[in-house]
Amino acid sequence: MLVSCAETKPVSRRTGPKPRIGLPGPNAPTPTRVRIHAIDVGQGSAALLEFPCAAVLVDTGGENSLHFDSVRALKAYLEGFFARRTDLNRTFAAVFITHPHIDHTRGLGMVMKDFTVQQLITNGRPRGVDGLVHESGGDQQEKAEKLMEGRGLLRRVSRSEVVGSEGVTDEHIDPVSCPDLDPKISVLWGGMDKNVEAWEPRVFNNANNHSVVVKVEVDGHPILITGDLETEAITSLLAAHGALLNSDVYFVGHHGSHNGTTMALMKAVTPCTAVVSMGPYDRQEEWTAWAYGHPRKKTVDIVTTALGCSRATKSVEVATRPREFEPMEENRALYGTGWEGTIIVELSDKGGWRSSTER
Repeated sequence: MLVSCAETKPVSRRTGPKPRIGLPGPNAPTPTRVRIHAIDVGQGSAALLEFPCAAVLVDTGGENSLHFDSVRALKAYLEGFFARRTDLNRTFAAVFITHPHIDHTRGLGMVMKDFTVQQLITNGRPRGVDGLVHESGGDQQEKAEKLMEGRGLLRRVSRSEVVGSEGVTDEHIDPVSCPDLDPKISVLWGGMDKNVEAWEPRVFNNANNHSVVVKVEVDGHPILITGDLETEAITSLLAAHGALLNSDVYFVGHHGSHNGTTMALMKAVTPCTAVVSMGPYDRQEEWTAWAYGHPRKKTVDIVTTALGCSRATKSVEVATRPREFEPMEENRALYGTGWEGTIIVELSDKGGWRSSTER
């Protein structure tokens, strides 16, 4: 369902020794439906879904460079969030880890230590498909899995569960039910034990293609997060669940990489608004958006063409290749953490999406 999208004025950063109260501000009312926080964790991903009675976190960032510490940034943001939402008692109803790469798991240990996590959902593949060597963020995922498994609070999701169905959901995957709102949370993809898709070995061995794909539907308004699925896995996802992928809000896959979004996927999703979680183009160090070339101009063009909603025109930087960027004017409802910091996308009572940015 496509709905209208409006943009508010940017919100200034707060400075000082106290934790910064995250967008949309310390006095913001509790959302009546859902408020999505695409948290600025640099080159990485962390999405906070705020409901009237609960919070869900998808991935935990992020970048660790000479000039940016994603764990510190994520902790400050979450401290600010729970300072506003005291009713949630520093508790996440669920934490999803899409896949065990460090730009998605770096802050997981901090989250497990400093906050209460009631459910942990993963793809169950911290050591990759060979079961021997940890993925880059596999150590963080494995430690969290062992902790939560001992408490009976771990849910590993495999691809075999979700293909041929309308996704999978249960009390672990979907623990959120508010008095006046019952969002539906489901998983459409997961870890694979066998190469049933007959992918080339390099494709099957790539942890990105085992990402947990999360779909959240709030009163008929869906949100889709595909982790870092790449082209071949996207094709398989479309074959399995094409009709289920239509969503109002799309988190652009693989940080806007050249292989994380396809035109066929965008034709299935037909989003109103899209968000890219990536770092800024001008932090010229290894393991940054600059080094990877995120987001790629080709991908931005594909996503922009599919978007059903608009935004105030903004000049942004997009990559033509790693380490090479050029400016472009964006007037469709595409937002990027590397362009404008943390992003809030909120569903109103009237069914419209309103976006605000940190800068």
